Amino acid sequence: MRISQRLSTPLQRLLRAPDRLAERNTYYLYLEVVFAGFLAAAGSFNAAYVLRLGGSNALVGLMSSLPALAASLLYIPSARVLERRTHYMPWVVWSLFLARVGYLIIALLPMITGRILPELTVALLVAMNVPSVLFSTGWSPMLSDVIAPRARATVLAWRSILSSATIAPLIFFAGRWLDRAAFPMNYQWMYALGWLASGGIGIYLVSRIRVEPQADATQPRRTPIDKTRREKGTWLDALRAAADENRGFFRIVVNTLLFNLGAWMVGPLFIIFYVRELGATDGWVGILGTLAHVGVIAGYWLWRRIIRRTGEARSLLIAAPLVCIHPLLVALVPNLTVILFVEFLINVIAAGVNLSHSVIFLELLPEGRKHSSTAVYSMIMNIGAFVCPLIGVALADRIGIAPTLLIGAAMRLAGAALFFLLPVKQTDSQLQVA
Repeated sequence: MRISQRLSTPLQRLLRAPDRLAERNTYYLYLEVVFAGFLAAAGSFNAAYVLRLGGSNALVGLMSSLPALAASLLYIPSARVLERRTHYMPWVVWSLFLARVGYLIIALLPMITGRILPELTVALLVAMNVPSVLFSTGWSPMLSDVIAPRARATVLAWRSILSSATIAPLIFFAGRWLDRAAFPMNYQWMYALGWLASGGIGIYLVSRIRVEPQADATQPRRTPIDKTRREKGTWLDALRAAADENRGFFRIVVNTLLFNLGAWMVGPLFIIFYVRELGATDGWVGILGTLAHVGVIAGYWLWRRIIRRTGEARSLLIAAPLVCIHPLLVALVPNLTVILFVEFLINVIAAGVNLSHSVIFLELLPEGRKHSSTAVYSMIMNIGAFVCPLIGVALADRIGIAPTLLIGAAMRLAGAALFFLLPVKQTDSQLQVA
């Protein structure tokens, strides 16, 4: 009895939420991302699932691009909905539920119909993006509201570490399961269990996060310039308004768009290259995902310390050019064993880009316009994410996947140069020169 009491006491402390609001919100953010990892692990096999159902390369490209098209049309309306709400968190929670419940339907589809399964699966994945837009429009402002500026790098880093620490073993075991169990029942169980953890427990934890009520957006703004901006309804007006308040926000939109064009273009080509040209199995795909997330864990552990010493701006300038070698290495060394090492290395480097970029982005969100600014940013990114995969697949069909990967690497390197030419945030040395 004494032994059980000794074991239960630390466990109870771990599971009991802190009393202070800020610490309690952070606690739920950490715990939620663990359960979200179950569905993220299952979702990493989406493209492989569509290919094994008999889906075409073009369908895989559409799976990457169509959600971005839907999102680009919905971000501005979503921002208007959220900015008119004093309490926007219920909208965030319910939109997250609707986005994740689609995976349960995907798990049930083979039991309902055997016809056009690849097309129906992709259609569901696209449809799930509609509520996801409302969720993501509210998520970044929520993080900005509940995480103190001095704690953002730490909280974001630990969320990514916990997420990857969950996803890495799950992907590995999921890949082994998919190789050994009968198709498509193996995928059905994987999606169902992922939804149970993420769609049930994970969403409950998100609902426990508390945000201070925001000012009612239906009331007049305090300053005349803000009132004028609210009368303008286009996304371009919203971008101009945000840029007027913070020039760095405009630059991070432009730089990030051009930096990601090459990555979006070649994004769907990797899994097609691995499965169809190099003969990768589901087990190999699982190992790839595991090593990628181990790289994320190592990367966030490393870059959290680098950022603490050098700052977000300098860390971004260091990591951005290095991450561009990913498609280059895959194209030049098309070996599945080597690619496993490349994926690990790139994710270590990419953590530096993602962490420094995320902290800077939250810092640059204009006060009073966080939802609309997030919506404009996301809409522009999704336009690029819609067009580029279609171009990449079409180009690969003409000249081959490997040459297209080389073009994508060159495009991304050119985009990385913009962070040097148009810095989104000055480094310490630049401030001293100024």
